[in-house]
Amino acid sequence: MEDMDDPNPPEMMIPASCGTDSALSTCITPEFAPEYYIDQGVKYFLTMQSDIPIDVIPNYSDLVIRWEWPPWLLLTGYNREVMILTDILLKLNPTTYDLIDCRFFEEQPFCRCHVIFNYGGELCPIYEEFTFNRDGEITFIEAWSDYESLLPPGMDAGEDGIWSEAEYWGEDDDVYRLANIVPGLGNAESRINLYADWMRNAARQNQDIDDLVKRCKRPMETWIYQLLTHYEELNGGCEPPEGDVYPYYAP
Repeated sequence: MEDMDDPNPPEMMIPASCGTDSALSTCITPEFAPEYYIDQGVKYFLTMQSDIPIDVIPNYSDLVIRWEWPPWLLLTGYNREVMILTDILLKLNPTTYDLIDCRFFEEQPFCRCHVIFNYGGELCPIYEEFTFNRDGEITFIEAWSDYESLLPPGMDAGEDGIWSEAEYWGEDDDVYRLANIVPGLGNAESRINLYADWMRNAARQNQDIDDLVKRCKRPMETWIYQLLTHYEELNGGCEPPEGDVYPYYAP
């Protein structure tokens, strides 16, 4: 990721381009009631709960992307069929939740959730966001370990060091989200095009978009490579980084 102290970070140079093929997800406004978006976020987590039937499936776009920031494995799902299959496979790891707290927001991503996975007694706090198209389909899922040092740049306690509710939910304008800068998610069909000139131009401007495009072109290969080269980090992914305290925010 580029230096976020740069006064003109690369992601800010990618225009929203609303009304064009390269439009960003931020061009879309909510078309459904808040409860719909919350329900889709909750349903996504239920797909991984071991005792929930496999026919509980959120409304995925056909080209839905799941991107999980380190210590996780970046591109962990690409397209509806793969997402549904991996959701079913994840049920094999005994999973419940100690917390599912999802909220609706008027700006993308419309659904944002703080959750605590319970893997047979091992707790794993995760912050996850869901981006939607105009038909209410999930187009982009973005996840971080829910520890202060691993959350996205710009999502922090600010100068006073004390988290506010707005900071806890990533409402500041300078929060860095890959979902909000990937061209195509806000066009008429909310579809990316890995080979379009506008995608190549964005990839030249932003390292994370470039990485996303490369991984989407070879999703299984790059996932296996990530698994082999980052197994140690993945194995300790639920543990708080040194110096981090959880919970870091108490309303």
